[in-house]
Amino acid sequence: MHIEPLRERSGPRRWRIAAHRHPALHQIFWIERGGGTIRLDDTTHTLTDGTLASVPAGTVHGFHFLAGTEGVVVTLPDIVFDPIRLSVDRAQRLVRPLVLSCPDDAPPALTALAGEHRDRAPNRAEALRAHVALLLIWILRHANHAQAGPQNSPGPPTAGSLLFSRFQDLLDGEYARLHTVDAYARALAVTAPHLSRVCRQARGRSASALIRDRQMLEARRLLAYTQIRVAEIAYELGYSDPAYFSRVFAAHTGLSPRAFRQGFTDRSAGDT
Repeated sequence: MHIEPLRERSGPRRWRIAAHRHPALHQIFWIERGGGTIRLDDTTHTLTDGTLASVPAGTVHGFHFLAGTEGVVVTLPDIVFDPIRLSVDRAQRLVRPLVLSCPDDAPPALTALAGEHRDRAPNRAEALRAHVALLLIWILRHANHAQAGPQNSPGPPTAGSLLFSRFQDLLDGEYARLHTVDAYARALAVTAPHLSRVCRQARGRSASALIRDRQMLEARRLLAYTQIRVAEIAYELGYSDPAYFSRVFAAHTGLSPRAFRQGFTDRSAGDT
C-alpha cells in the first residue's frame, strides 16, 4: 500500500489530474482543506474541507483541485484491499464509489496509518492492515449515517440487499458474457421476476436496465479512454453484430459510438 500528500502528485500538474482508471487499485482521498471537483465515471462531485472519496478499482476518476489543497491519498492494491473489505463490509458498500462530507470528523485511523507507513516498527504489515480496517469501518459508519440520517439506525442487511449486492458483483464480472436477466437469475439461484423485484426495490430500475447500464458504462469507458475500434468494442462486450451494438449505444446515450468518442476527445482537448 502507499500513502502520500495530494500536493506531491497534483501540485506539479497544476492541481489537475486527467481522468484515468486503475484496474487493480482502490484509492481513498481525504481533503483536509481546500477542495475542487472529482469526476467519477459520468458524474462530477464537489470537494470541500473534510471530504472523503472512496474510489474502487476500475472506476474512471479525475480531479480539478483548488491550488494549495491539503489532504492525502491512500492507494491499496486489490490483493491487500479485498480481504480487509470482506471482513468489515458485508453489505459491499465499498465496491461502489463513495463521496462523503465529514467537515467535523476527520478519520483518526488515517493519521495512525500515515505514521505507521512512515515507520519501520516490528509487525508493520499487520499494523497497516489493522489501520486500514479501522479506516474502512469509519467510512462505512459515515456512509450509513449519511444514508439513514442521524435519527435512524441502518440495521442489519436484508436478504434482498444481500442478493442485490451479489447481483452487482456478478454483473461487474460478467457483463460482457451474460446479457439476460434469466442468465443472472440462474447464476444466483433465484427466479428472474424475484431478481427484478429486488433490483427495483434497491435502485428503482429493472434488472435488465441495470445490465444494459453496466454494459454501456464499459462501452463509454472504452470509447473515451482507448483507441479500440467500435467493432472491437462491440465484440469485447459480447455483441456479435457491431451495427446492433451501435444502435443500442445510440438509444442509451443519444449519440452514436463515433460521435460520443469525438465529443469526448473535443472536451478533453478543451481541458488541456
